[in-house]
Amino acid sequence: MMKFEEVNSVLLIEQKMNELDITKSEMARRSGIANQNINRVLERSSIDTDKLVAISEALDFNFFDCFRSIEEHSTATADNGGVAVAGNGTAHHFTTHASCEVAVLQERIKSLEALLAEKERLIKVYEKMVEGKV
Repeated sequence: MMKFEEVNSVLLIEQKMNELDITKSEMARRSGIANQNINRVLERSSIDTDKLVAISEALDFNFFDCFRSIEEHSTATADNGGVAVAGNGTAHHFTTHASCEVAVLQERIKSLEALLAEKERLIKVYEKMVEGKV
């Protein structure tokens, strides 16, 4: 049975939109998807194939390359040193997949930084409370 890596396509789309400084309205215009549907797409955890095609074309990024089986990912990682020499298009596929991984990691970093900032804020509030009681 083939297993696939879990990919959060919405995070990848949002990251690419941020990278290109594209608003939801601009995404709607470029993709031909209605504004309210763009909002729905970005609120859900899954996306219809036809919408992903339109968004891929609008952002000039093939999000389908982000969906690879675990076996393909292992092979691409193991063969990283020799892929470019093969010249069969694998290098482009690997690079695109790597950028998908980078996009997910960048979103995780942003989320963790926000959590850390909130934690530091709460610590300061707590310290002020303790100072007031002492």
